[in-house]
Amino acid sequence: MTEQMTPPQVKKSRRRLGKGMSLGSQLSILLVVLAILTFVSTLYASVGNMRSYLDAQLSRSALDTANSLGLSIAPYMGGNDVTTGETMMLAIFDSGYYLSMEFRTSDKVIFSRQNPLHVDGVPAWFMQLFPLMPPAMKTEVNDGWRIAGVLTVQSHPGWAYLSLWSHTQAVFWTSLFICLLALIAVHVLLMFVLKPLKAIEQQANALSQKRFERLDTLPFTKELRSVVRALNHMVTNVQRNFDELTVRADKLSATVYLDALTGTANRSAFTQAYESIHSNANTDGNEAYMYLISLPSLQVVNNNLGYAAGDNYLLKAVSLTQAQLKSIDDGQLFRISGSDFAIMARLGRESAESLLQNLIQSFALAATDDMPAGFATVSMITIAPQQSLTRSLQKLDLMRSHQQVAPSNGDVAPADVAGQWSRQDWLELLHKFTHLVVSENRPVSGYQQLPMHAEFDAVFDLDVQPVVGANGNVLYMETFVRFKLNNRLLSSADVFAMAERLGVAQELDRAVVSYILNRLLSQKHMTFAINLSKTALQDQAFTQWLCQTIRVNQASLPPLLFEINEHAIVSAQAASNAFITAVKQLGCKITIERFGSSFSSFRYLQGMDIDFIKIDGSYINMLQQQETYFFVETMTTICHGIGITVLASHVEDADTAERCKKLHIDGLQGHGLATPASFLQLSQKYGFYFDKLQVNWV
Repeated sequence: MTEQMTPPQVKKSRRRLGKGMSLGSQLSILLVVLAILTFVSTLYASVGNMRSYLDAQLSRSALDTANSLGLSIAPYMGGNDVTTGETMMLAIFDSGYYLSMEFRTSDKVIFSRQNPLHVDGVPAWFMQLFPLMPPAMKTEVNDGWRIAGVLTVQSHPGWAYLSLWSHTQAVFWTSLFICLLALIAVHVLLMFVLKPLKAIEQQANALSQKRFERLDTLPFTKELRSVVRALNHMVTNVQRNFDELTVRADKLSATVYLDALTGTANRSAFTQAYESIHSNANTDGNEAYMYLISLPSLQVVNNNLGYAAGDNYLLKAVSLTQAQLKSIDDGQLFRISGSDFAIMARLGRESAESLLQNLIQSFALAATDDMPAGFATVSMITIAPQQSLTRSLQKLDLMRSHQQVAPSNGDVAPADVAGQWSRQDWLELLHKFTHLVVSENRPVSGYQQLPMHAEFDAVFDLDVQPVVGANGNVLYMETFVRFKLNNRLLSSADVFAMAERLGVAQELDRAVVSYILNRLLSQKHMTFAINLSKTALQDQAFTQWLCQTIRVNQASLPPLLFEINEHAIVSAQAASNAFITAVKQLGCKITIERFGSSFSSFRYLQGMDIDFIKIDGSYINMLQQQETYFFVETMTTICHGIGITVLASHVEDADTAERCKKLHIDGLQGHGLATPASFLQLSQKYGFYFDKLQVNWV
């Protein structure tokens, strides 16, 4: 792991793009803006034209009045009968249609009157916005051949303002009504035209979510019709390629890795899984265990009752075994020979002993008189580091031979302190893990804040391990919670198994996730992955609590990703889809880990909104085999074809990394790149800027 210095500007948080605005909304806003502009401009132009007309009318009226009045008063203004002229002017002025009237001789003003500019019924703001300025019209008053004076008349704009105000109101309401009708009509037209776009958007979203949906109804618009046809053609091709590759992968898996009769993994898959599990470091307090299940009465049943009965015997053994493995996330059953089966799992001591006893009891109840040697024998060993498969099988064969004389519970050494605990001891321990975040009087599904408590560090440790992209950048950090008691590491499998047995599994899941989210507060510079158990995935109340907790604290949390075991998804696809849909709405991403380990058909990917798959390490460690290489190549092609990023786990050396590159795998994880490290140490070293952490491909 090497460190690269990051420029200061890179330290800034990346801005997240918004969701954008729909085309319909953009067009609607544009049309509303255009309608408003059209409405305002039409109203303004109409009022302006009316005002010009009224100004002209006022000027003409004043000029006519000045001319006629001037002729009328001319005989009186040149002599001594000026009073008669003044009376005539006053009579005209008092009609109220004139703002001012004045008669002036060459040396003095004979008559002058002025009316106030006040109009009832017209708002003052309107008069200021659309002022009417009637000009003062002048005419000369003649006394014979002599000019007696000049008469000036200015019309009062009151009646013009009233006319203009009435006209404006009429135009306003008429234009507004027409504008609203036009908007409604255009909106209806847009809905009709854009309706196919909504269907196209839904089809595109469905394709991004690995659902291949066709649009059977073609839109009326020519261009959209072409787009729909092209999308349908693309969806058909993607569906066909997915189906063909899935069928090819299923056939290859059935031929190379599955037993034809029982449907369990075969000897080839067993060898591959052993190489992966025994080389994986013990970092979570769990150990690798192998169980050998032998059917000693199979030959007798075949001889006495026929091969059909023998086949039923085998199938019943598989059914009983798989029933015991349902509660174990990592347990896997293999048929390694005609009458022998093997189980490999990474468990704690308590869980391993419990599985052994449950298998023995289940097989004892299934025995019948037709099985003289019993239904099945079970032996168990721990897989020591670097212990070969041959050596492990030799030890199990030896134990099986001893069991024929005296049944044994395996070669496991006396249990450690965890194995000696009573039910009350486990209850007290689990209470230490959960009481910090779970109140006895608060419903489990209720939302809680994320309190940081000093006692967290006494019972939990948090490690992280990077998932590295092809260019050396860190795609995300996977988190691992370790349970400890008095600074002694406990088996996580034992803790979760006992929590489920004692009915506090949901509380433990909440405590673990709360602790992780606490540590991730303010870590905005890197995506972090949280592993979820099968019980948490299938618990609707937990999903509701998780989504509410993330939603309220999202401003302080980094981008989140959830890793889910493939066995958990395959065993409960409906619950898995519900969980994925819920967290996807919060912007979280999803990784399927141990991809391919269930040997189920890859068709379950169709319709599941997955971002990453992490190929199981048993395949990655055996890429030198041609069948495995071709199978991984097919898996990668299938996932890339539907937009899923492919990751490889358990990359331990440069040769494996190089093979992954040639397979176009998008990211790597493993001890060959970086071992799990303390979250606190990394955060202190890199100052909460994990984007400065650069890991080179081995």
